[in-house]
Amino acid sequence: MTRFLIALRILAWVQMFIVAFTALVGSFADGGQWWERLILVGVHPAAAVLLVILVMGRNRSKKLIMASLALLTLNIAADVFLYLAIGTGLTKGDPWLPLVFSVIPLIALPYCFTLLRRS
Repeated sequence: MTRFLIALRILAWVQMFIVAFTALVGSFADGGQWWERLILVGVHPAAAVLLVILVMGRNRSKKLIMASLALLTLNIAADVFLYLAIGTGLTKGDPWLPLVFSVIPLIALPYCFTLLRRS
């Protein structure tokens, strides 16, 4: 097992815990638009779960790799959108915060592309 995969497994679980906590807190927080909550309680958890399944599993089907790649990309795109929305004043918040949720998915993308190329 490569060191990158070991590190990615640890990072995937870190992402899972961060996202789970944020989804729980985001569900009870006041304010925010429906599309912000959809990202926090829908997109982020789905991407985190698929990433954990992808890096922890032994048999990685092409469908699982493609679904993981799609959700990780959607996660990154949604976070960039939130960053821009906060930065332009469309919504309130710290503009850097959504980008924190994109760090681990960005690290996982090359792994997904490598798996896709091998399958």
